[in-house]
Order: sequence, then structure tokens, then C-alpha cells
Amino acid sequence: MSHPLSPLQVLSLANNQLSSLPASLSNLTRLRKLNLSHNLMTHLPGCIYSMKALVFLDLSCNRLENVAENIQALLELKILIMEGNHLHSLPRGLCFLTRLELLNLDFNCIRDLPEEMHHLSRLEKLACHPLDKGLHIVHNPLMKPLKEAMEGGLGSLFNYLRSGGE
Repeated sequence: MSHPLSPLQVLSLANNQLSSLPASLSNLTRLRKLNLSHNLMTHLPGCIYSMKALVFLDLSCNRLENVAENIQALLELKILIMEGNHLHSLPRGLCFLTRLELLNLDFNCIRDLPEEMHHLSRLEKLACHPLDKGLHIVHNPLMKPLKEAMEGGLGSLFNYLRSGGE
């Protein structure tokens, strides 16, 4: 018998003080949009990695310190919002989400970026306006010369990462 919620396509659990999700939510295999913003999560609940149809995932304003390599399972993701967390780095697995059009990492503790990040070719620019597509990465303690590479825009940043940070 299928889970009663399995046809669900949109789910918002924002502003609920959640620190985790029940494993049974992994049955939401048709879910396209998931909003978990403004909760108390320190890591991504495992059930999320089963939600392979997700195109939109909002994890903003939680307490995330890292993201597991499993994030690469979410190949359909177009919008990933993780602003306002405590992320220090990004997993290489994130760089396999080549459909990403908007990646918001503003207001974190990120110092370095994976050199494979240039694979995210649908991120068209370094974005400033919250609704703009592209890579949002302001208010992070990025290390030099990464910070300088960004001044030339996304192409310059990707070239820098592609060259192994030379």
C-alpha cells in the first residue's frame, strides 16, 4: 500500500523549530518543492536524499554546519537555498547538481569552494538580488585569492577554481 502522502508535490515545514524529519518522509518521491527554512537543523535529514524529484529546496536560516556528499542524489535540483547557516565548506557532490540555476550560500562561514564548482554551468552570474538566478555568496569569510577572483564575476571565479586555485 502506498504512503498517503506519496503524491504530494509541495511541502512547507518552515518556522517549526524542527531539528530533524521522520525517515518515513523518504516516501515523498514525487515531491518537487520542499521548504525547511527557519528551523533548527544541524544536518540534512537523510530522508531528503530519497526525494529525487526535488527541483526546489530551501534550507535557509537553520544551523547547518555541513552538507553530505549524498546531496548529489538530487539531480533535478534547480534552486538550492542555504543562506543563513553555519556552513564552513561545500561537498564536491554539490558540483554534480548541474541543473542548478540558483545557489544561495549568503551569510555562512564558507572559506573555500570546491574546484569542481565550474561544472555548475547554469549558474549564470554572481547574484546580488535575492530573486536573481546565479551564485549568491556574499557575507562569507572567503579566503584570498578566492575573494579577488570573484571580483571578475562568475567566469573569473570558475576559471580560478578550474585552474586548481593557481
